[in-house]
Amino acid sequence: MIYANNFLGDTDSDILNTAIENRDSDGIVIIGPRKSDKEPDRNYWLLDNAILLPSNTTVIIQNCKLKLSDRCRDNFFRSANCGLGIEENEPIFNVHIKGEGNAVLEGADHPRATGDGSKILKKTCPFDVEDICKYADWVEAERRTPEQLTFTDRHGYTYGTDAGKECESQKGDWRGIGILFARVNNFSISGITIRESHGWAISLEDCSEGCVEKIHFDARMNKMIDGMLQNMENQDGIDLRNGCHDITISDITGETGDDVVALTAIASRKYRPGGSLCTTHVMHNDWSRRDPDIYNIIIRNVRAYSSLCYLIRLLPCECCIRNVVIDGVIDTSPEDVLCGGIYLGEKDAAYGRNLPGSLRNITISNVIYNKTKKAAIQVDGYLQDSTITNVIAARSEFPIVSVLREGGLKNVMISNVVHGE
Repeated sequence: MIYANNFLGDTDSDILNTAIENRDSDGIVIIGPRKSDKEPDRNYWLLDNAILLPSNTTVIIQNCKLKLSDRCRDNFFRSANCGLGIEENEPIFNVHIKGEGNAVLEGADHPRATGDGSKILKKTCPFDVEDICKYADWVEAERRTPEQLTFTDRHGYTYGTDAGKECESQKGDWRGIGILFARVNNFSISGITIRESHGWAISLEDCSEGCVEKIHFDARMNKMIDGMLQNMENQDGIDLRNGCHDITISDITGETGDDVVALTAIASRKYRPGGSLCTTHVMHNDWSRRDPDIYNIIIRNVRAYSSLCYLIRLLPCECCIRNVVIDGVIDTSPEDVLCGGIYLGEKDAAYGRNLPGSLRNITISNVIYNKTKKAAIQVDGYLQDSTITNVIAARSEFPIVSVLREGGLKNVMISNVVHGE
């Protein structure tokens, strides 16, 4: 066991990465509150680049905050086997991040980039409708009224100080993810608050035999920057990507800008090398060498909400999500936030085709959903060999379980679902 505070370096990132490189045989590195004679007024760690985690590493964050600097366009933590220029990802093992006490990861005051690879960076990127009409340079003058703004006007652009800079990507990518693991077996992430992430807070690709638990999110797809509420897209909570299996997600609280928990198995056929930018995937997508499916997942005790999207989303495109238990989900959203409930599949082909049988062996139980303008459980794909039970939803004109497609349900048992008064 070693203490990162005992190491020296030119930057806080250097200190923490040096400590990890010099960890003892037990692999434990403890990060405590930052103390520096040069900057006595700053008691948090300021990161210029990601902390890289190799095999057999346990990072314990004790009662302190790690914050991204305005110079940083990178993750808080990333498994050391992935990143720019790494086309092939060797598997690594036994990687753990544990928060003790008040352990916080916080985004930059002025992020260089936010959002995913479909969003365009803007240094002035207003969130409020009135400010979009006044300041959004991508909206034609004749359309600058609230009634004429489109969904893309509001959500196709995202804040980033790299906007307009030569040699810098003008879209978000995997560097905006808070904690990014790829091909990690036997892992855990626990006991952390993630505040104002630049994109998804946690993303796992092709990971297995692990857990993500006791995570609190604090993000809402916007942030006050330089006197204006700026738009910050794609602030998902936890995303499991293609190849993930045998993982438990539990005890999740707080607010996210996008989906709270998402299983997104998108098996695009257009080849993308590992380390590519303009995408949230850090791994290659040659499915002849990778498993595209997600399976053997437990999601339980989620008490949270999304400011725009869903509590739980299962999205299989050109592949399969199977053997998933979802148990104990409570919508905690305030009245003025239209948070979706549980979303299975999608209604169009934006990410690829939903295939019959692509959602199999799914159990959903013990759900409380409080909104009147959406179904508690929305099945827009194909669900089979599954059960939905013990669901209470707010009384509305919508059914508790909404099915879009003919043949959308096959051998699915629904029981004990009721509208509240």
